Amino acid sequence: MPAALEPVEHECLACYLLRAVCAQGCDGTQLFLLAYRDANAPRATAVARKMQLLGGYCDCEILANAIRPITREANQALEDDVDLVCKGVRRGTTQPCEHWLMRRGVQCGGGQFRRRSA
Repeated sequence: MPAALEPVEHECLACYLLRAVCAQGCDGTQLFLLAYRDANAPRATAVARKMQLLGGYCDCEILANAIRPITREANQALEDDVDLVCKGVRRGTTQPCEHWLMRRGVQCGGGQFRRRSA
């Protein structure tokens, strides 16, 4: 992988995926997701499975189905393929920064949200 496509320190998963997919395109795999995990969050072993449960079977589907933009800047970057300055996250997390919102349905621990019956 080219050095320009390496995750930047404190860059969130969503901003990295947007930057990498815009630069290189999607090959139908979770290549950039796994590169981010290996570099920034090696203990997040279930992140690939979690993204698949949210409809993200490849890098571009993660941006389309699992993570959505909630700021005007992120929406503009997603639509027009322009650069987005990440708000930053702590090392070791796969959560998105303030520009993005993870789709509901899968907890951070890998389980699914279920309604409790009375």
